[in-house]
This record gives sequence, C-alpha cells and structure tokens, in this order.
Amino acid sequence: MAKYTFPAVFEPDEEAGGYCVYFPDIEGCYTQGEDIADAIEMAEDALCLMLYDMEKKGINIPKASKPSDIEAKPGEIVNLVVCDTKYYKNYFEGRAVKVIQ
Repeated sequence: MAKYTFPAVFEPDEEAGGYCVYFPDIEGCYTQGEDIADAIEMAEDALCLMLYDMEKKGINIPKASKPSDIEAKPGEIVNLVVCDTKYYKNYFEGRAVKVIQ
C-alpha cells in the first residue's frame, strides 16, 4: 500500500455536460463528473480503486508519466490526481458492519 500521483486527462463532455476523465498510464481507468470538482473527486476514487486492486493482485503499478509529456487536445485539462491505497484499504475494508437481527 502506498501513495501515488498520476496525471489524468479531463475532457469536457459536450453532450451530457461535465467532464469525462481517463488516466493515460492506467489501462481501463475511466470516470466522469458533473463539474470539474466532482470529476476530480471521482478521479481520485477511480484511481485508488484501480491501483488498490492491482496491488491486491500483485500487478506491477506502472510509472506515472510527466504531465508535460501528455498531449492534450483543445479544451482538455491535464491534472495530477493523488491517491493513498493504504487509506483506501482502511476506509473500505476496515469499516465495521452492524448486523440488525
């Protein structure tokens, strides 16, 4: 479990509004948000979920690209997204579940 920082590309969604988000370095890691703040929050969650799953499966985490190396199309935003898989694990697996009988 570790802390990671990866660049994400935020694409304006012309039809639905908001932003679609993908991580060029993490295959299959996509999300979306209603506005930029929501998209960033969703991106943090998606990144943590993917990286935590990769850690559990023993899959090597790829090296993060430099944001300046990512070619963004007009209107796209490249932003760094941070996640902490140790916190993620503790938050989602460490929660107590109350059983009602």
